[in-house]
Amino acid sequence: MTTRWLIRLEILLSIGLVLGCLAALAGLAMTAVMAFFGTPVGVGIPLRVFDVPVEGMAAAGATVSDATAEVVVRPEGAAPLAALLYLLLWGPGTATWLLCLLTLVRALHRARSGDRALFSAVTTGHLRRLGWILIAGSAVSAVLGMIAEAILSSMLLTESHPFYLPSSALLGSVVAGFAALGVSEIVRRGLALLDEVEATI
Repeated sequence: MTTRWLIRLEILLSIGLVLGCLAALAGLAMTAVMAFFGTPVGVGIPLRVFDVPVEGMAAAGATVSDATAEVVVRPEGAAPLAALLYLLLWGPGTATWLLCLLTLVRALHRARSGDRALFSAVTTGHLRRLGWILIAGSAVSAVLGMIAEAILSSMLLTESHPFYLPSSALLGSVVAGFAALGVSEIVRRGLALLDEVEATI
């Protein structure tokens, strides 16, 4: 009875993992098509554009000081380099989240089959692994994404910038990674205290 919610959460995350893997495979296939056969109609590479013209956009009594937009650029013909850079733009982040989902599914499966459920040394290890995956994966995604976006913008746009800040979602992932490390340490210390109490009894 107490593990029913763990089973439901494991099923939900497993479905998300399968759908995420299918979406990643579809993205890889689309990137390969872009590289060797040309970009299909309706598909493109999302890039950020700064200093968007805003004349006539503001209402009376207001002024638009700056604007940023996202445009979807479709390379003409086969574009191997653009496809490779596009893969670097979305691939590391996708791989990070798939690894996180896999770690969570494994942790929940082990937790509901153990004697102490979530409160175990194995769960501590999974949480620590999850934290480092989020931190390292987000850092790698940010670096590769900034480089790839800068090169793609210089290739596909008339105006580009030498440096693009990573998205706020990556910062949130780093914070979540440190939170997972903190929770793993709390569980580890609580488990040590529990073992000490049991040994005393």
